[in-house]
Amino acid sequence: MVKIRSYEDFQTVPVVDMDEMTPYLQVEASDGKSFPLPGEEYNFIRLDLSLALIRHPAHTFFLRVSQETLGSEGFLPGYIAVVDRQATPRHRDIIVAYFEGSFIVCRLHMQEEEISIQTDEETVQLEPDMEFAIWGVVKDMLIPR
Repeated sequence: MVKIRSYEDFQTVPVVDMDEMTPYLQVEASDGKSFPLPGEEYNFIRLDLSLALIRHPAHTFFLRVSQETLGSEGFLPGYIAVVDRQATPRHRDIIVAYFEGSFIVCRLHMQEEEISIQTDEETVQLEPDMEFAIWGVVKDMLIPR
């Protein structure tokens, strides 16, 4: 079963202006020495990463990469691709496609009326009788720690 989390489930992260940061050690009577949160005494905005990374929330999904089809371009297993299904695919975009019975992360090549997909191992010229559908354009990549 696939676990789906809504965008509201993610916490927002504070964003502090660099010129407001001060590196100091705060001494509190209750628990001894502790470091304050950066900018805790300053006004700051909250940055919701889903708003920063996602242009079309209703048409976007996160995909954990499981193959190394574009490893040379930094798309490694375990990385998380931000895939926009509403974005119009263009020449040289990285896409998620359904190709000949399986999903693949590949680079799209469109020149005049010829369309091909490229992985680290091969470039495939698409023919009308091939099973092929673009599921979305990769807009960003999240690299796990």
